Amino acid sequence: MRPALLQYFRRKTGNTTEAEDLTQEVLLRALLHTTWKTPEQAKGYIFRIAINYWRDRKRRAATHGISTEWNEITGQALGTQNPPECVLVVREELDQVAAALEELNVRTRTVLMLIKLEQMRIASVAEMLGISVSAVNKHLARGLAHLAQLRKSQEGL
Repeated sequence: MRPALLQYFRRKTGNTTEAEDLTQEVLLRALLHTTWKTPEQAKGYIFRIAINYWRDRKRRAATHGISTEWNEITGQALGTQNPPECVLVVREELDQVAAALEELNVRTRTVLMLIKLEQMRIASVAEMLGISVSAVNKHLARGLAHLAQLRKSQEGL
């Protein structure tokens, strides 16, 4: 898993030293939570840690040193364009997508998230997960079809 994680973080950071540090942190976190039963679960869990760790790190970097003024009357940040109703609708939609993703098996969910959210290439995902390009394509198609079904059911409401 180490080479695949290094490749992932090198691509994200453009810095080999930083990629090594991030990889070490992810592997340490993974070893502290060894509850998986199969190698497939371990790979999915480790890459989920890597993706979440990278997002958290980017979020902290983006907000570091930035202050937001708060409107005490409305309870919103000044300059906020989204009324509370819109935020609730978007949160509900995100919860439905998250639930739909949880319905997928670990490998299909991992493939879908690496390709669509992390914008990785199919060949890289195949190499990372130790499966064929054809298998990655099948998992991707299965995951997209599942999300399309969710959307179709929402439109029918």
